[in-house]
Amino acid sequence: MVRWSRIFSILLAAVALAGLALPGTATAGYTVEPVTEEYPGEMHDFEENTFWDLPPRVMLLNFILLVLPACFFPGELFYILSVLLPFGFRRITKRTVLDDDFRSDLYRQIVANPGAGAGELSELTGASRGRLRYHLDLLIREGKVAAVDHRNRTGHFARNQRYTDLEQRILISLQEEPSRTILTHLLEAPDTTRSDVAERLGLSGPTISRHMQEFEAEGIVTAERDGRFVRYRLFGGAREFLNRYTGDLPVSRHPGTGSYPAAKGHEVLSG
Repeated sequence: MVRWSRIFSILLAAVALAGLALPGTATAGYTVEPVTEEYPGEMHDFEENTFWDLPPRVMLLNFILLVLPACFFPGELFYILSVLLPFGFRRITKRTVLDDDFRSDLYRQIVANPGAGAGELSELTGASRGRLRYHLDLLIREGKVAAVDHRNRTGHFARNQRYTDLEQRILISLQEEPSRTILTHLLEAPDTTRSDVAERLGLSGPTISRHMQEFEAEGIVTAERDGRFVRYRLFGGAREFLNRYTGDLPVSRHPGTGSYPAAKGHEVLSG
């Protein structure tokens, strides 16, 4: 203990000498002049002098004298850091991540619109892309939301919901046109042909063919040749899922402006 006291005294003396050695008022010269005016006897208000108004040399000395003693007592150092560093902020955890009003609303929108991308969520919440991305990353980091990539899109799902890989692909596809209108038409009119879809939905033949090929590769749609026609129908699991979760979804509905019924009490399966 005596040894530490000596070291502390030496360091304190060194700091004081360093402060005197720095350029400032300690080494400046003074000129004394006689008083030529009579003291008026008026009282003046004092101007507040904050820490940030002090000269850099004085600010440095104050900081060193505040922190230096704590270097010899780790407990005091941790106490100072715990008081100074947070500055009113608290650490976000899995338990507190939904305490924020905006994140709570964002999470509810994801539950109501499984598979929604950043664009749809930005429209639903009215938030900018930057703000939305920040809060989405927090929800993903704390395990409240899962992000699933599909067709160069990223769909978001609440972790307390459970969807298979096929169902995830369907839900992400429902968030964009013309995939949503094609799937809705196949749900209403099974065994349809490309010309039927083109006539009913006003889409071009190449657009329909491209989407049908993608749906077929993903296990959502099956294709069967009937003479010179190719008839498309929803795969059994896809049809059952769409019937259960979308019902009679209007074709004119703008993607991302409504909500799809979501299963409760399930967890997302990331493939």
